[in-house]
Amino acid sequence: MSIDLESTVLERITPDEKPLISSEVNEIPPCEAGESCNLPTDIVLRSSDGIRFGAHSKNLEIYSDGFPIADSVARSTEDIILPEDSDVVLLLLRFMHHQPQPDLSLLASRLLIKFANAVEKYGVYSATGVYDQPFEVFLYAQRHGYSSIMDKAGKLAITQEPANFFAYAHSIGDTTWRDLAELETHNLPTKEVWEALRQYPDWPPIFGAWYLKREQMREAIFDALKNPSPVLHKGGLMHCADCQYPFLADVLGKMGTSIPSYKTFVQVIESCLPRLNGCTHCNIVVNNLIKSRMYTLDVIARKSLASYLDGDR
Repeated sequence: MSIDLESTVLERITPDEKPLISSEVNEIPPCEAGESCNLPTDIVLRSSDGIRFGAHSKNLEIYSDGFPIADSVARSTEDIILPEDSDVVLLLLRFMHHQPQPDLSLLASRLLIKFANAVEKYGVYSATGVYDQPFEVFLYAQRHGYSSIMDKAGKLAITQEPANFFAYAHSIGDTTWRDLAELETHNLPTKEVWEALRQYPDWPPIFGAWYLKREQMREAIFDALKNPSPVLHKGGLMHCADCQYPFLADVLGKMGTSIPSYKTFVQVIESCLPRLNGCTHCNIVVNNLIKSRMYTLDVIARKSLASYLDGDR
């Protein structure tokens, strides 16, 4: 069976990547991709290294966007020759069956990136787990110039391994990726970032810049806690000594040993709210405190590390 390439447009595939049709007439082999698959095969996909795979045109339609609808296929006994090798084609076909999927963490980096390209090209969404190892995929894609895969894997790697990605991006001089990753390190312990950076040469200056930025965030939090904006209480009092002072003391104590980030700051504030004893006016003070710090900490967080490297805080 074959695809009528004149009437079918595979939008995800560039013209020089379109499958070729073999003029050889051969028997359609049984399915090798499905576990105990008894479905009849009605189409042959031949890999670039000459291996023929019996497949199901309906499965190709259901599980991917890169193959035509089964009813639009022109029936014949010719093979479809794909540009991918047999390892990749077999993996693709395995993900086009209703069954437990292969463990992609066991794939070698070279096969993983080839498979990632094929998943992207043919739109095999059931195989999106190819990005379960985003840092490794990014490294391989970056070395070989696969920009689309690199962009997606990089964004995932930043969320999963921010410190390692931050350190690696700095080591290769990529300030764009470095600064994107640095934004995700604000909630990490100082030691974790230090250990990631010290794997590479010339780490002290960037760690110093990162640490200065962290300390600036800490100072911003503590300045606000030491001087909260007053709210007039009953009786003309500017502060409520019975609840506000114990609350602030509790927050200061906890923030002294906590990571100085907006996320941690809000968590500490929320944990100390019982100290306010339900005082409406003191709750207004706290809400104003959070709003003012949200803006200030966001400004600091988005400040480029380059400014700290240059000594401009």
